[in-house]
Amino acid sequence: MNSVEDLCTLISSRITWSRNEDPRSLHADTPLLEMGLIDSLAIMEIVAALDKEAGVSLPDTEIVAANFRTPGTLWTAIGNLAPRSRV
Repeated sequence: MNSVEDLCTLISSRITWSRNEDPRSLHADTPLLEMGLIDSLAIMEIVAALDKEAGVSLPDTEIVAANFRTPGTLWTAIGNLAPRSRV
């Protein structure tokens, strides 16, 4: 995973979109929780996808709502991980 746009794509693929929602509208500053786009199950699916597809292991201490407010906040949390967690 090389960019926040890549992360947006990963998150977007884990969201169940309503008919009136456009999956392409997901950006770094999209309020995921506030808009109800993700819930606890979606968060765990994103965490699993990060590990499987991007090799990013989020420690349990980082799986908190604050890190999932927007794709940008999650990107920042990933960037703050020790290098061994991102491999």
